[in-house]
Amino acid sequence: MKKIFLFICLALLIITACSNSIEAPVKAREGLKNKAKLQLSIWLPEWQNKSAIEDVESSQQGLQDIRVFGAYFNENDQLLLSEDTIEMLKQTQQQFNESHHVILTLINDYVTDNAPSVQKDSTLLHRLFQDASSRQRHIDNIMQVVERYNVNGIEIDYEKIAKEDLPKYVHFLEELYEQLSKKDISLHVVLESSFPFNVKLPDGPKYTVMAYNVHGYHSGPGAKATFSFLSDLIKKIRKSNQKLAIAFATGGFQWVNQGKTVALTEVEAEELLNKTKAVKYRDQASGAAYFTYLDEQNVKHEVWYADQETLEKWTAYVQKRRYNEVVLWRAGGLGSKTLQWINEK
Repeated sequence: MKKIFLFICLALLIITACSNSIEAPVKAREGLKNKAKLQLSIWLPEWQNKSAIEDVESSQQGLQDIRVFGAYFNENDQLLLSEDTIEMLKQTQQQFNESHHVILTLINDYVTDNAPSVQKDSTLLHRLFQDASSRQRHIDNIMQVVERYNVNGIEIDYEKIAKEDLPKYVHFLEELYEQLSKKDISLHVVLESSFPFNVKLPDGPKYTVMAYNVHGYHSGPGAKATFSFLSDLIKKIRKSNQKLAIAFATGGFQWVNQGKTVALTEVEAEELLNKTKAVKYRDQASGAAYFTYLDEQNVKHEVWYADQETLEKWTAYVQKRRYNEVVLWRAGGLGSKTLQWINEK
């Protein structure tokens, strides 16, 4: 009787072990399937041509899209590409067209020879979108740029859109997408974090939301993005009918007690840290690095910036919430660890 009992126990143990050995790999495969790979893209600003391209050269294996920033508008409401933009676009296409998707970003900045430029001009957008004929003129202008510079994709980064112009803006995106599709040119759209995400956006374009500018020229010291800001943003963008990529900002700012605020790249911030022999801290609410120091006149300076660890924390935060496409603003002045981190993605 004892032998029979022992035999039954052994049989049950063997069956359980076999069952677990089958179940474990299945669960492991499901876990890998659910954890999608991070997809990184990056903007290259035309005013930092050399260092931006060097950064991309050092991190290109981890990049999907390369976005050349960008094209502006002249006094005739026509697209304007500076010599620096044309040169950067040309270099980027020569070096990366075979391996990456190269996109030209259009920005609603109004640039004229005889007057100060206007950034994110709402009145310009009103003129461009006001009726079907004005929208078509603008689309024709975009198609001329596409043909002249042979770009793979166009990105619309139009900000401060007036509420009354939103329906016309949506029509513009629909019409532009239709025209670009005929030429097999992709359309990408950048949206501000304040965009009303309950507005129905057309299918086809790929959308990106800016997840930064919590602190900057307009505020006191702090990080460009915080985890509470990201949480609120994700709640808002889940109202959208489209899946959005998340854009994070590299670098940071230096605030001086007397009121002056200066933008810094990551490299500039680290050089200042080493020069002043300040102590580097990590903010728990944002993952950003920060430090303070006194200058020769005993004036306090406070620096906040994103380094590799910050970017990794931000991307991990949104990935946990199933947002796996990230765009970085911007190349140029990225630290070696950040470049390595991008390259390994």
